[in-house]
Amino acid sequence: MVYSENRQASDERKSYCIDELDDIVSVAKDIIFFVQEKWKIATDRPGSGNTKNIGSVSLIEDLIDGAGPFSKLGEEMFNDYWMNYLTPDMAKKAELAQPYYSNLESYKKFRNLL
Repeated sequence: MVYSENRQASDERKSYCIDELDDIVSVAKDIIFFVQEKWKIATDRPGSGNTKNIGSVSLIEDLIDGAGPFSKLGEEMFNDYWMNYLTPDMAKKAELAQPYYSNLESYKKFRNLL
């Protein structure tokens, strides 16, 4: 779900009676619902800086169309990439000098796909 903030909405902390339901202005507008499999909208970088959370594309059109980089490479490559992805902290704990790869290009080199 993607939406815009409705700045025209009144104070969301205000209480309403049941007979005032029609008077409530939503805090969200321009709502777009879409469904895509994660691998189709995933990127090759974490969603946050220090975790292994899978990031996703940020353009609304790419989200709706399922046009992330793995959408052309396939679910199997997505799974292999993210199952073996290591953050620098994870690599250190595994007693590695550095992670095996940090993006799709270095992943392809790691897997001898170039």
